[in-house]
Amino acid sequence: MLNNIRAFNRVVRRDGVRVAAKKVIRRLLAQTSGGLNSIPDPIKHYEFLLGEESGFGLKLTSENLDQSSITWLIPDFEAQSGGHINIFRMIQLLKDRGFPNQHVVIMEPYRWSSVEEAQAALSRSFGDYGITVSLGVRSIEPCAYLVATGWQTAYWVSKYKDTLHKLYFVQDFEPAFYSQGSDYYFAENTYRLGLTGITAGSWLADKLADEYGMKTFSYSFACDTELYKPGIRHENSTKQIFFYARPVTPRRCFEIGLLALRKVCEAMPNTSVVFAGWDVKGYHIPFPHVSHGGVSVAQLPNIYAQCDVALILSATNLSLLPLEVAACGCPVVLNDNPQSNWLLSNEEANYCELSVESIAATIVNVLKNPVEAKKKASAALAHSQNSSWENEADEVAKFLKTL
Repeated sequence: MLNNIRAFNRVVRRDGVRVAAKKVIRRLLAQTSGGLNSIPDPIKHYEFLLGEESGFGLKLTSENLDQSSITWLIPDFEAQSGGHINIFRMIQLLKDRGFPNQHVVIMEPYRWSSVEEAQAALSRSFGDYGITVSLGVRSIEPCAYLVATGWQTAYWVSKYKDTLHKLYFVQDFEPAFYSQGSDYYFAENTYRLGLTGITAGSWLADKLADEYGMKTFSYSFACDTELYKPGIRHENSTKQIFFYARPVTPRRCFEIGLLALRKVCEAMPNTSVVFAGWDVKGYHIPFPHVSHGGVSVAQLPNIYAQCDVALILSATNLSLLPLEVAACGCPVVLNDNPQSNWLLSNEEANYCELSVESIAATIVNVLKNPVEAKKKASAALAHSQNSSWENEADEVAKFLKTL
């Protein structure tokens, strides 16, 4: 309860009482019985998501349209949303690479009572980069590039007439966020709409091209090496295991990781687990641990630097964490699946099967073999230091100019 009150107060300070209250109401509704029962009018809801033809079918030329203009259709944003952080990072970088005219359309439902309120909140959350904002899908105006950023936005982009290029900024295989039901297929069918995919990593690019026939271009991951870098390690007689714990995000495999970590702590009693990503204090965790909950980005490097190994699991596309943790000099343990092994090689990461036994055995092996672990960590650190969001944005900009 105390954590909820603190979170509410943070949103009030950032976005005001009205927006904070809307957020609380939305989360309460989301916690009601699942599926269509939480949507009073499912026909209206899904018909809206499927979009409608809009625009006038104008003849667009260099005389009546800025050929570098990009409009991004995004779901309403949260200040700490990783997906939105990635979108706005790319927007900012492309502004300096031949695409200065960037516009964001926030799709319904949104919390903002005015464009000015949304613009101010966006600047506070992601930085003021001179990006213009409008509210609602029907505010899309003619542009050279129109970009979908999540499956809920893709149908509207596919049906808009007044644009030269229809793109899809794909960060994960979103059907896997759902059980095998309507939302799964609504999401999956967006890959068959004929949009050009710009994907977070090669796994997604290959999957969407091979299985759905999409034209795709992938950028790789990088990290801010000014922020994420090796820090001063404090003396500690206990082995520290970092675990990216997101019980509210099923694809991060919290339960499998929890059971594996208990095995590790039983096998190596002088061991403690460091949780971050979500507040897990309400869970029964029968081994030594510290729960940091959701922490600010500025705090993360020091947390990573104090750990002897980090466990980062993903049943869908890799998150940015492995490279960011590696940039702090901490060895990483990842599940060995196509969606999660495309970034770091076997010489840079410690891979395991997505099972309790394999995860536990791999972590124990890392802790008992510090020389080998340090060798891999050093290689991963070098990888992170050679990465650059600026270089990735250069490649995306080049691709856009070839269309």
